[in-house]
Amino acid sequence: MKAIAVVITIVMIILAFAGGSPGASAASVSLSVTVVGADSSDPRWRAVEEAVAFWNQQLTEAGVDVRLGPITRLVQPVPDDALSRISTALVGRYRFEPEVPEGLRQIPGDIVVALSTAELISFGVAWRPERSGLVGLRRADIPPLSLPNVPRNLVAHELGHVLGLKHNSDPATLMCGRPAPCRPSLFASEKDQFFPLTSLDIGTLQAQWRSIAR
Repeated sequence: MKAIAVVITIVMIILAFAGGSPGASAASVSLSVTVVGADSSDPRWRAVEEAVAFWNQQLTEAGVDVRLGPITRLVQPVPDDALSRISTALVGRYRFEPEVPEGLRQIPGDIVVALSTAELISFGVAWRPERSGLVGLRRADIPPLSLPNVPRNLVAHELGHVLGLKHNSDPATLMCGRPAPCRPSLFASEKDQFFPLTSLDIGTLQAQWRSIAR
């Protein structure tokens, strides 16, 4: 039996998708974000909002003509088995770009963020003009997502992949990851903070989105 979907549209168009960044202007490219999960009290909802605001500030400061938002919440189960298969296939295969699974394919949004209840490795699949970006997040009630400061950075990391960024090997930065030994637990902190981008990340975003925004 299909779950009853409760759609709550969050007003995230604050300051023209600038994520609260003063003086920011509207971008010519905006990517709507739909978050899907079965538990309306899940802390990952908030983490997505924080990560979107972070990215909009970074994109504004970098002069990149794209913003994320608005965000829509869709309360319904996600296809955990399909997300787990994608997660397994993606490990170590950086050129592999899977299709959005059947259970999420009809959901509107340029980026779909699925709040899985499985112990998968979280992942992000790049947005393309012909295909939605996809983020799959592992369950939040056990480490590493249960650790303080990890959820916001993990979501921001996966959204970085959606925007076209790859892993690096610097554990002090947001996009550190495989094959480097960086893992989400490194984001843990009693202080609310986002790990920074590298100059290479910023250059990659500027180059990639310049042509798309024209």
